[in-house]
Amino acid sequence: MSDFPSPFASPMLGVRVVEGAPALSRPSKEEVEAFPAEAVKLLDQRGSAQRAAVDRYALDWVKGRHFVIIGGTGLGIGCSVAAALLDLVAESGSLTVVARDLSRSLGYATGEEMQMRADAAGFGDRFHWINDGYALEGRALDKIVDALKVVGAEDVIYINSMAAASSGMLPGYPPTFVKDVDAEGLFQWQLTPLSERAVEATKFLMGDMAVQFTDALMDSGVSVAVTAFCDWRGSLDKPSRDPDAVEYGRNGAYSTSLYLPKDALHAATSAAYGTDRKVIDVFFPVMRTRALPFIPGGTTMSYVYDKLMERAGIQRVDVPELGLGMIDVIGKTLASDDFNPFPRLDAHEMPLDLWFYEVVKQLNEDENSPFYYKRWF
Repeated sequence: MSDFPSPFASPMLGVRVVEGAPALSRPSKEEVEAFPAEAVKLLDQRGSAQRAAVDRYALDWVKGRHFVIIGGTGLGIGCSVAAALLDLVAESGSLTVVARDLSRSLGYATGEEMQMRADAAGFGDRFHWINDGYALEGRALDKIVDALKVVGAEDVIYINSMAAASSGMLPGYPPTFVKDVDAEGLFQWQLTPLSERAVEATKFLMGDMAVQFTDALMDSGVSVAVTAFCDWRGSLDKPSRDPDAVEYGRNGAYSTSLYLPKDALHAATSAAYGTDRKVIDVFFPVMRTRALPFIPGGTTMSYVYDKLMERAGIQRVDVPELGLGMIDVIGKTLASDDFNPFPRLDAHEMPLDLWFYEVVKQLNEDENSPFYYKRWF
């Protein structure tokens, strides 16, 4: 029996326990060879979905604007925004997509494909794909600044959708168990303590550095009109961080470590509101991005939410349309001083959270149970 009141602080009896978190895997030779074709398919599908939905959003404001997207390749929301902007700023404005992808990855292939499409569309210097990552000083920052200055970019729209955080426990905290599914069936991750270095990197790369990058651009002579961060509502669940609360651990790694950089984003957004800076922190629903499989229980969580939305009659909003939504809320921010600093693109999914917690608590491997895990996928 656990000494803690939360059901997520002790394992469910009879369900396998695996310590740690999902590991990075090296793609096979066949997968690597397929990445260029997958990148073409991905961008084609996003473009098609976005063209079908574009009339539902106010996006004309983007013409002539300059965008820099950190984390703009692959399956994530950043690439979805970039894919839309390839069409929307084709005639005027610029797009700088920043990533740090291995050359043998889908992210890298999407960067290459975007570059080829921009070249074919005659973007010239108005499109840059920079695969050196971002930094607050030095060569990586200089490359981004140079790309913006070559087109005379002013009042830049800076979007940070970077995913680079570690899932685990902070030292001294009680265990957290997160249900997930693999080839053998249902199991539970037992999150393990992170090193001090991993904790600091998680705070810095997606948190403090993301916030300070606005200043780095401005100090380099590039004015910033809007700073936009990407978030998920699990980062707001402060009761789930308290070991003495019954809610402890209910958002898995978001209750233990993934909230760390988001605290910095929340604080910066709050501090900027009411000043001459426009900073927004945009909340998204659960998305099947490239980061999701590396979060313990992440993919399983997404399937449970799909089932809940199906049962509740709620229409799921997919990543391509969410990219348009991101652009739309940035436009609303630009258009008024009375803007929402914390826009919610997850509002359709948010009412399902308490139901989700109840289902996940009871997921099991009993085929006769209403909570048999295969009934929820």
